Amino acid sequence: MPDASLRRSAEAWLAERQDAHVARIRDFVREPSVSPERRGLEGAAAFVLDALRGCGCDEAAILDLKDGFPGVWGKLDVGAAETLLIYGHYDVRPAGPERWTRDPFGAEIGTAGDFPQVVFGRGAATKGPLLAFLNAVQALHGLRRLPVNLVFLIEGAEILGSPNFPALAAAHQADLDRCTAIYGPRATQDAQGRVLVTLGYKGLALFELVARGTAWGRGPQGAALHSASQAAVDSPAWRLIEALACLGGTAGPRVPALQQALAARKPIAAWEEPLLGAIAARMAKAGPDAVLPGLSPQAKVARFRDGAEGRALLEDYLYGPSFNISGLRAGYTGPGSRTFLLPEEATATIDMRVISEVPGTQLLQMIRAHLDAQGFADIAIETACAYDWNQTAIDAGLVRATLETLAAHGCEATIWPMQPFGGPWAHYARTLGIPTLFGAAPGHGARATASDEYFVLQGTEAVAGLLGLELYFVDLLQAVAETGAA
Repeated sequence: MPDASLRRSAEAWLAERQDAHVARIRDFVREPSVSPERRGLEGAAAFVLDALRGCGCDEAAILDLKDGFPGVWGKLDVGAAETLLIYGHYDVRPAGPERWTRDPFGAEIGTAGDFPQVVFGRGAATKGPLLAFLNAVQALHGLRRLPVNLVFLIEGAEILGSPNFPALAAAHQADLDRCTAIYGPRATQDAQGRVLVTLGYKGLALFELVARGTAWGRGPQGAALHSASQAAVDSPAWRLIEALACLGGTAGPRVPALQQALAARKPIAAWEEPLLGAIAARMAKAGPDAVLPGLSPQAKVARFRDGAEGRALLEDYLYGPSFNISGLRAGYTGPGSRTFLLPEEATATIDMRVISEVPGTQLLQMIRAHLDAQGFADIAIETACAYDWNQTAIDAGLVRATLETLAAHGCEATIWPMQPFGGPWAHYARTLGIPTLFGAAPGHGARATASDEYFVLQGTEAVAGLLGLELYFVDLLQAVAETGAA
């Protein structure tokens, strides 16, 4: 059991500094750090570096790969048996075209729904929990009672698919090899008080297909032409459409080798069955749009693929492959309009999310081979990332410590054996052979992909505020040290 006297001392330490902690979160939110726009990243990385030093890291540095997306490294070794790799990111999405009622980077304090105090701003829902974790570490380290060693690897390009994370990890591979678990601080409590605990993630491959007139040897060569010339000049945009059609359609990928690699579904383990049953029951009551992550009751799906519903829909969503075109670009895409263009280049952005024993890099090689065989050798594949899937067993020490700590804080855990999302935390958990959890903590943030994003500072009876989240992290670290991570 966690040390009660230590917990009281940490609570007093944290409570005394709440005003300063709120001010620091606001300062962090004011750092724009918009990776798609390459804006404010250096300043945000410097902020994280200062925060790591402030919580006691005896080693801390910015990892500058000269690509414009610096990472931040930190290490705090207290000679403990367990070493957690702390994954996080400081970059945020653009404010977007949606109308904000507040300055997206003003970090204004206000109310939201039943919450008496929140901080508004793009990135608040992710930056707030990261600082809350560092505050908990600082309290324990300041009391000379930090029970685990910590390795921090905080990136600045998560919104772009973490393209440089492998290089960031390689810089400190020896330290990563010593880690016994991966944890990503994030508040995942919903407005009713339930805490989302995710045990598995699909693999993620993010890449672009690019048709260029120069590579094709046809169409415009390096500059757009007037659209009237298409009567006699080939179009790279149509070339891209034809290449896409040979790769897939509404039913999924059409690449035979890829279809074979993805045909075998991951067997559902016995421990997953009751979890899936509970989720299916919630879907039957509230509807899939209100239950499945990534969907929205405000934009309901009229009909799911192949008419799937109930348990079959749930299994497709969690375990089935996706081959999604998330963006198509050709011609002028800036403000205003430039009409009547025959573009010299066309691009499709594709994210593929799969559970496969074939590594993501090999899956992309299958796509390359298929394009070549179908006569599309000129279509470039520009890869951002290729991360593999992973699942942490429910009886892993990290999971048991988490569920026990949530119960001690009076939180109901909603456990998902798999999620359709993915990222480097899952890939490296698989590579290192260690458990991983991302979030699985009280506290609440919302609207991370919309306007008026916020993070709760003062919660309700059901939902933790900043101090409650900090205390949860204090207790979690003690529980991991006691239980062991494996």
